[in-house]
Amino acid sequence: MRLRADQNAKDKLLKEKGLVSFFEKEDAQNVLPLAPGQTPIALEIGCGKGGFVIQHAKHHPEFFYFALEKIETILVKALKKYHRAPVPNIHYLRADAHQLTELFSPSSLAQIYLNFSDPWPKNRHEKRRLTHPSLLKVYHSLLIPRGEIHLKTDNRSFFHYSLVTLQAHGFEIQSFTRDLYQDPKDNIPTEFEEKFRDQMPIHRLIAVKR
Repeated sequence: MRLRADQNAKDKLLKEKGLVSFFEKEDAQNVLPLAPGQTPIALEIGCGKGGFVIQHAKHHPEFFYFALEKIETILVKALKKYHRAPVPNIHYLRADAHQLTELFSPSSLAQIYLNFSDPWPKNRHEKRRLTHPSLLKVYHSLLIPRGEIHLKTDNRSFFHYSLVTLQAHGFEIQSFTRDLYQDPKDNIPTEFEEKFRDQMPIHRLIAVKR
């Protein structure tokens, strides 16, 4: 079912000052001052409805989490979920992944999460994939030494593509599985994952910056 656009989504987000930073395509600034000093920082790119980052923040209060989402209607839904169970160590970004170098400084992130990103399966759309080499170079620059990328997907082709491109662009694969639910320990599911995990295998990998 296609998501119905919320025509007032932008206004709702702009009212959430202190919790959301709203950036247009060519209007971004460094957000690191929003995080407590000396706190490891994690970033989820494409936070969706927000359940994953809220649970992570609850389980790992020693981290500060930035949750990035470019679709305003979806981010409004994530904020509704947040307000039902607020946690102090999350800040939301209405921004695009291609703004990351303006939002974060080099060697500032400890972890990056890519959960069920659009696989863009057609070859002509390869550059839009969140594990395309152009973005992997950005992630590599923003991660601290031995910083991590955590990826989950239900798309086998995208998973294989990501395994290959990560290893070719400065990362080593620390662990991976093509069926997460054979051994789901230490896993926090997303809303999508909870809905479809019985219908398809979920692939997961952890890559470490070399």
